Order: sequence, then C-alpha cells, then structure tokens
Amino acid sequence: MSMRVSMLAPYISRRAGGLMDCVRSLSRFLENEHDIHVDVISVEDEFAAEDRASWGALSVHLVASKHAAFRYAPGISRQLSSLTPDLVHTHGIWTYLSIAATRWSKSNGGVTPRPYVVSTHGMLDPWALHNSRWKKIIAGFAFERRHLENATCIHAINRAEVAAIRAFGLKNPICIIPNGVEVRASNVANRTPPCPAYVVRGRKVLLYLGRLHPKKGLNILLRGWKKASERERGWILVIAGWDQGGHLRELEQLTRELKISDSVHFTGPVFGEARDTAYQNADAFILPSLSEGQPLVVLEAWSYARPVIMTQECNLPEGFEKRAAIRMSATVEGAAEALGKLFALEKSALEEMGRRGRDLVIDNFSWSQIASQMFAVYGWLLGRSAPPNCVLFN
Repeated sequence: MSMRVSMLAPYISRRAGGLMDCVRSLSRFLENEHDIHVDVISVEDEFAAEDRASWGALSVHLVASKHAAFRYAPGISRQLSSLTPDLVHTHGIWTYLSIAATRWSKSNGGVTPRPYVVSTHGMLDPWALHNSRWKKIIAGFAFERRHLENATCIHAINRAEVAAIRAFGLKNPICIIPNGVEVRASNVANRTPPCPAYVVRGRKVLLYLGRLHPKKGLNILLRGWKKASERERGWILVIAGWDQGGHLRELEQLTRELKISDSVHFTGPVFGEARDTAYQNADAFILPSLSEGQPLVVLEAWSYARPVIMTQECNLPEGFEKRAAIRMSATVEGAAEALGKLFALEKSALEEMGRRGRDLVIDNFSWSQIASQMFAVYGWLLGRSAPPNCVLFN
C-alpha cells in the first residue's frame, strides 16, 4: 500500500546548512527506493528560489513567512490539509512548524491523533538549549513541549541525542537512525580549487567547511593554529563557510591580531560543485565544534577519503574507534595538540586514515540504508508492521 508523507523543513535553501542536505537526501532515497510519495513543505527565504533546483523532481511546496526567525507561516496548515498525508515528519524545533504539526495531528475529527515524527537534529543538546535560553523556555511553555510530548516517535541520530531527549523529560518512543552521506567517486582530475594556487603555495590544505558561528569553535581553532603553525609551516588552514551574525569579522580580526593571515584563508561560502572540489583539494578536514547533533560535513569529508580532526562533541565516536579521526578537546591547547599530531603524519598515513573513514561511511552511513530504516519506522507508526529494531521504548 502506497504511503504519503509530508516533510516539514524550516528551509530548503543553504540557510539550513547540513539540515537541508539531510531532508533532501532522505526524501529522495525514500521515493526512489520505496513505495512512498514525499511532499516537502518549507518557508520561503532569499535563497529558496535559487536553491530549489537542487531538489530535482521532489515535490516541494514553499509558503510565505510573516516572521523570518520564527518561520511563522499559516500557509503550512493549509498545505497539510490539501496534501492529506498519512504521516508528518518535522525537521527541527523551536519554530512555527512545530505548531503546524501539532494542529494537523489533532485535526482528525476527535478520533485518534494522526501520527507524526520529530527529528530534533541536535536542538535539545545542552549547548543548544543554553543558547538563547530564555526564548526557548518561553517557546517550550507556549508550544514546543506540547509538540514533542505528543510526537508518536522522536528521531535521534545517536545515543548522545537519546540522552539529551530523555534529559528534557520526554518519554516517547525514540528511533535511532544516523544521518547519511552519498559516497562519490574519489576522482580528482580537472578540479578547480576553492582558493588560488598562489595562496596555497604548495602547502597541504586543512579544510573547515560550514557556518561561521561561535558554536563551531573557530576562535579556539585559530588560537591553536597560531601555536601549532609556529613549528610547522607546511600547511594552510582554509575556512569555507557562510557568515552568521557577523562572526566572520570577528574571526578575520582575530587572524590579524594573531599574525597568522599568511597561513589562514577565508574563501566565503561554497555550494554545489565548489563544495565538492573544496573536499577534493583538501588534505585533511577539521571540525572544532562545541556542539553538534551529527555533522554531515565530517561524513562528507570521509566520503572523499579525507582524514579528520574533530571534537568528541561531534558525536561520531566511530571515527575514533576506526582510527579515521584525531580527537581534539575544545580548548586552545587541545587544538594545538591535535594539529601537531596531524602535521606529524606522513602522506601514506594521512591517506590510510582517509581510507578508513571512507570505509566507515560505506558500511554505516549510506542513505539507502538510512531511508530503509526510516521507511520501516513510518510503516510501524501507520500500523502496517511491527516496530523495527532501531526503536527504543524507554
């Protein structure tokens, strides 16, 4: 029996960062490999029209917003009523999408509420809850706790997120399904670097790619880079990403103050083919984040067979277990120590670490496997099958 699912996403554009890639890939693999029709409902923003093309043949419905930050868009409820899905899947919390999902579930003529899934995408982690704390306390009281408590199932990407969900006081069933990544060919011929050759000057490239936000720990990285690069000048740090809240200016100012501008290069945001070639031109990847759900960028770096430096807050312990990553503590000294370990590795050791990362992604993080698990969860919630093994009840 065919299934109709509506995905509620705060953005379909680059504004969502890795969340956009997750929703798009999950939707595409669900449709391509299972008997299901997916409608993606989202809110318009300044990049939505341009980035819509990257969603291909997927059914995407954009609704006008009356409040950019809160994503207030009453049209979402009208879309849900028109599309008549069997199930709704909300991606992210703390926005009007939560209200729309709760209302849709209850608008069933007084009978059993319709089922919906919530993917919190790391937004209940301690660091995330502390950020804009009072706004979230108010939002929790007004609508978000109701949205979460009434969810038929909550989706967590790992055990750390399960712990955060339970610490928030939620008793719902939880399905543990990781984020995924597409493993592309590692051919690097005819690639165009994200920064000019005169900037690299024959040095190895350590890449950061993502939002420029205090949560990402880039100020710690720059201070650690200052310490480590005094002993090793064969590397350049390339920071590729989009500015959020003016943090780029702070990072550029810190780079000048530390007198490391010769070995640190800011490329600005990269998307599409430019994003791919950024990975291809890197010799290693780094994510010094203070808080993550499960970062897609690390999985992408491994898919290109690149060794990784990351903090334990990235919630990918498999990378350390499989020796595909160097552990970094989120301190200046921790960054300098991890960088020193990277700089000491020979080319063959870097390549072997990257190969282990690629094998890890192939074995555990393919979108085909992930879509199959999510489809099984949907089938259970609609009463068509038994609960799959990925579901926890306590």
